[in-house]
Amino acid sequence: MGKPGKSKGIKIKINGEEKGFADNGRIEREEAASEEQERQDDSFEWILPDETNENKIVLVPTPPKKKIPKLIGFGASSRKGSEKRPIKTFLIAVICAVFFGSILGLIAVKTITREKAAVPSAETPISTKAPVEDKKAAVKGNATQLKTFLVQGGVFSSEDAARQVQKKILEKQVPAEIFKLEDSYYLFLGSAESLASSKELALFLKSYDVDVYWKEINLEASGKSQGDEKNLDKMKTVYASLAEISAAKLRGKEATVNREALKKDLNELKAAKVSEGLTKMNADLTAAAQSITEFESSKKEDELLKAQASLLDFLLNYQSATS
Repeated sequence: MGKPGKSKGIKIKINGEEKGFADNGRIEREEAASEEQERQDDSFEWILPDETNENKIVLVPTPPKKKIPKLIGFGASSRKGSEKRPIKTFLIAVICAVFFGSILGLIAVKTITREKAAVPSAETPISTKAPVEDKKAAVKGNATQLKTFLVQGGVFSSEDAARQVQKKILEKQVPAEIFKLEDSYYLFLGSAESLASSKELALFLKSYDVDVYWKEINLEASGKSQGDEKNLDKMKTVYASLAEISAAKLRGKEATVNREALKKDLNELKAAKVSEGLTKMNADLTAAAQSITEFESSKKEDELLKAQASLLDFLLNYQSATS
């Protein structure tokens, strides 16, 4: 068989001679294919290892990193954000600590302020309460009302409880009398001419280690005759003067009472004819005046406390002087 890819051409005999004519088209195609094959063969490169560079290390440079442009704005981040993250976390922690610390501080200040408000201070240790009036629906006739300012040592729901506290206070040489007002039992330790003066007197009595408050109360009394009513009015005036003098001297102050008018009223009450109930009240006022006189000569504080005790007895009898 003949080799593929080779063409024998065409042979023609002319005058006994053979002449060959090649297939030019086929030859051209074969030549073109041969040239294409040669080009492919020429493009293939054999890479043989170079024995001389066998142990050499070739360093290839790292391509430069592309710079990312920084973004400026709220919440913008960059490649360096991870490096700054610890600083940002620390700042956030500090801000949160300051914020919550401030809130806790305000709560603590309010709590402490509330506790201090609940506990009386050294200057004003007692809270003022609304006046308590003794309401008696069964009072007959024209009742004479007496407004007085007292130092209160406590209020109790039962008389026995009030008696127990009264006993402890009396052992400290402080006067104490129990008054029933409405459905409660009040323990009063002294009296003064005004609410402000009763506050100061309360501070003085507190030095005897007793619990004190101040209070304004209204008491009512009625006499059996017009003479009793007149004497009740005069007793109210005398009582207010004696309360002011004794309370002021206990506080280390001077009273503004007209002593001559007070002496005149006392003498008139002694000479007046009054009912039995008013007689006790008259005796209480006389005893209070006598104790104040004794103090002015002896300067003993106990005499003033006795005067206060006599004035509390007067109020008790005034409260019961109703018909």
